[in-house]
Amino acid sequence: MISVIEVYNAVRDMANQDQKGFITPVMFNSFAAAAQRNVFSKIADKAVAAKAARIRGIDLEESDSVLIKYKNFMSNYEKTVNLTQGGYDSSGGTVFSSGDAVETQPFVKPLDCYTIISIFDGDGDSGYKNFEMVYNSRDMARILRSNLSAPTAEFPVALISNNIEIFPDADSVSDVIKLHYYRVPSSRTIVTGELRAGSVDPNRSPSVSVFNTGVSSGGAMNPSESRNFDLPEDMFPDLMEEIMSMIGINLRDPLLIKVAPKVVKK
Repeated sequence: MISVIEVYNAVRDMANQDQKGFITPVMFNSFAAAAQRNVFSKIADKAVAAKAARIRGIDLEESDSVLIKYKNFMSNYEKTVNLTQGGYDSSGGTVFSSGDAVETQPFVKPLDCYTIISIFDGDGDSGYKNFEMVYNSRDMARILRSNLSAPTAEFPVALISNNIEIFPDADSVSDVIKLHYYRVPSSRTIVTGELRAGSVDPNRSPSVSVFNTGVSSGGAMNPSESRNFDLPEDMFPDLMEEIMSMIGINLRDPLLIKVAPKVVKK
């Protein structure tokens, strides 16, 4: 994954070269997460476009395939969890108040859900059933009214909105579903602590930390409190371009052509 310290040093040096002023760790941290989200969204969109290119028969094969390249990228963010009706397991309890009837509540998406890949019956007592996914309540209403396509226990349907509703109801299918999805990027640990080095830290955004935390503009880096970007190494140029654009520096500026190779990875 991309080193936040290397990115910060490169951004600081290039901002100084372009006379944009000194970039403090606090300033850098204020837009690091947004830059990461923007890069991730652009790559995810390219993955969708690559899939369309494959359908049209204009994608290359095997290792030269653009679709395979983006599938490999997105595989870093695949995640599977069990959801219980009215809440989700990783939350440690329901997200609804104790007065709510859990059996009447939908399944709640995990907070780090970017897009859903598939949904299965989580019980698996009679073999796992794959839910057909619908994203429009009007389409769902038409399905429910149809004598031919109405959901059954063997062929259930999930309506995806802010939450997840399953049809027929959980009593007919399952009160536990297995959700396979792409998570949003968070951050990675640098050194071993509560989490192993390089592990995903879902509770932190990418950031740099200095030992003298009372001073916002300097100090030796504190790797144990810093968090790397949750992006593959080959996304370094894209991330740098995104961050630099946020502070008003154009990496394609001819005046920076001689400087950029010294601080930006190729």
